[in-house]
Amino acid sequence: MATFRVKLGTSDGELATREAHGNSVDEITAHFVNEGYFVFNVQRQLDISGWVGLKRKIPSKQFITFNKEFRGLVRAGLPIAEGFDIILKRMKPGRLRTLLEDVREKLHKGQSLSEAFRSFGDVIPRYYSALIHAGEQSGGLTEVLDRFIEQEGRIRRARKRFLQALTYPSILLGAGIIAMYIILTRAMPQFTEFYNSADRQLPPITQVVMDLSNWVGAWSGWLIGGALATLVLGHLYLQTENGGLMGERLVRRVPLVGRLWYLSSQNIFARTMRMLTHGGIPVPQALAVVAGAMPSRLFGKELSRAHEAVTRGESLQEALDAKTSFNEEMGEMIRIGEATGNLGDMLDYLAESGEEQAEDTLAMLSNLVAPLMLLAIGLMIAFLVAAMYLPMFGSYDAMME
Repeated sequence: MATFRVKLGTSDGELATREAHGNSVDEITAHFVNEGYFVFNVQRQLDISGWVGLKRKIPSKQFITFNKEFRGLVRAGLPIAEGFDIILKRMKPGRLRTLLEDVREKLHKGQSLSEAFRSFGDVIPRYYSALIHAGEQSGGLTEVLDRFIEQEGRIRRARKRFLQALTYPSILLGAGIIAMYIILTRAMPQFTEFYNSADRQLPPITQVVMDLSNWVGAWSGWLIGGALATLVLGHLYLQTENGGLMGERLVRRVPLVGRLWYLSSQNIFARTMRMLTHGGIPVPQALAVVAGAMPSRLFGKELSRAHEAVTRGESLQEALDAKTSFNEEMGEMIRIGEATGNLGDMLDYLAESGEEQAEDTLAMLSNLVAPLMLLAIGLMIAFLVAAMYLPMFGSYDAMME
């Protein structure tokens, strides 16, 4: 389906711009005419996100900010639709504004807030509508908004710390690759000409580096193009179901990184499950929502199988032990929670324990990767420099004899 930008006129004389998805201009026009709008223009948008596998999700920071503002208006006692009108009056154009305008229209047509958000699970957290539904049923909408803001804030901070931990190693890797490329393609050819003119037997490591320099110089364009093509094709493959699962299985085997990925998935599961069950959503339904909301495809599929087992009558602990790769501690805490009726407390404990372990693992990763990478790049550059100058040392020794 293509994306279209539609300029509309309402029955109140207001002008509006919407984004819509459909197969043709006629289809989009007919849809909005049936909704009671006057359609001025329908323009097809060039959307490259589908080509490169990018998901046009609403930025988490923007969505958290909206929920903070919305929570304040609800807490002040304003009707939900009126709260949306106030927020939209000063919101800048963008994907979030377009989404909220669509939600407001659905509210005016009589849909509940959770129903209005339900169709946007591909651009906002998938469990959001279920959480809002729980708040509507219990009368505690502000409470579930509090829990959502806290949960998404934790996830955002964890991602930020992970990216910060990888920033320095990434800079080191990039600088090292550039330095080695310059040595092989700029410096080494000069030494090669000099040594060839001297007509002397070269040390084996110098000859190896000279051959490598000639090869990189001759094929550098193909190497750069191949590397870029590999990155693009690899990214596209990872967006597919099989590619994503394979990538996660590989990441899971990487020391420290695999453990960090596992702990992140465990924490998201425990926190989200806790929020949903605390909001009054039954365990089977909550498990289905969490399975669809997990960023990890691998754990999402495992939790879907666990949901099927729970609906057949198995306990949550039995289903998780049999159908998922969560560790024994997870199963034991769930079993205790089910036996004592304190499942929420056990989920809180698992999340807090997992976050502490993730912090320790992230600190260890940050403290180990950068020094090891610096050492490896330093040794490689030292090897190349030594290979370039080693024949000169031999010539000096010969002159002194």
